[in-house]
Amino acid sequence: MAAMTIPVRYCLSLLLLLALPVPLMAQSAPARIVSMNVCTDQLLLLLVDKGRIASLSYFATNPAYSSLAAQAQQVPANRGQADEVMALQPDLVLTSAFSASFAASVLQRLQQHVERLGFAGTREEVFAQIAQVAAWTGSAAQAAVMIETTRSRIADSAQQLQPLLAGKKAVFLSSNGIAFGTGTLQDDFLHSIGMRNVAAEAGLYGPAPLPLELLLAAAPDYIISEPRGSLDQQLAHPLLLHPALQDLHPRSLTLPERWFDCAGPWLADAYASVAEQVRAPL
Repeated sequence: MAAMTIPVRYCLSLLLLLALPVPLMAQSAPARIVSMNVCTDQLLLLLVDKGRIASLSYFATNPAYSSLAAQAQQVPANRGQADEVMALQPDLVLTSAFSASFAASVLQRLQQHVERLGFAGTREEVFAQIAQVAAWTGSAAQAAVMIETTRSRIADSAQQLQPLLAGKKAVFLSSNGIAFGTGTLQDDFLHSIGMRNVAAEAGLYGPAPLPLELLLAAAPDYIISEPRGSLDQQLAHPLLLHPALQDLHPRSLTLPERWFDCAGPWLADAYASVAEQVRAPL
């Protein structure tokens, strides 16, 4: 039987393919994924089957930080330590660009596949982060549906809110008088419904303290803060009771800060909640 001759160009193509970095070659989706951050925790729960989640961060089951605390109850937890993550033998480790950085660096030096997620400062960055986690986990179809649904819900709510709030002044207030200026998701949120962000107009960039004097001078129509709870004394609520601020009679709206801390479909809940609160009788 005559020997089969393989054209040289096919041999070269095969060698080039084998030389490609692994991420560029076809590969199966990671089967064991560990998350060390509450934001990646939640996106994993939304995008992949629980059987593929080897562990989530210990914040995952805390409703103060996670919108999906109930869904995380049966998933093993980790505290972001490199040794405990290695013991789980993950195919992929997800974390934030700003948390567990030492552990993530150690894991990378140990040849683990680590990906980091940043903070989203706009709606489009929220959608991009959802798509990014989907790309890492092989969940593009699920992400496409989530993004389209969230985008549609936001657009519907924003269309309802703009005629009611256009030109009104507002500010997000958090712990220790922290407000959210330019470059934050809160700023993008306010502009998307036609409102003016007094923190940005006062020159703040990112989350930063807003002095009471500047807040009074801005005279916001609306102040948005975390719903009242066990941490009231650490949050914005005592400031809201200041007599000078009360004289301005701003309207108070409440939104959980976790809806803005992590990229996810709960951003649409913030729009729907404001629509409901604005329509409610005073």
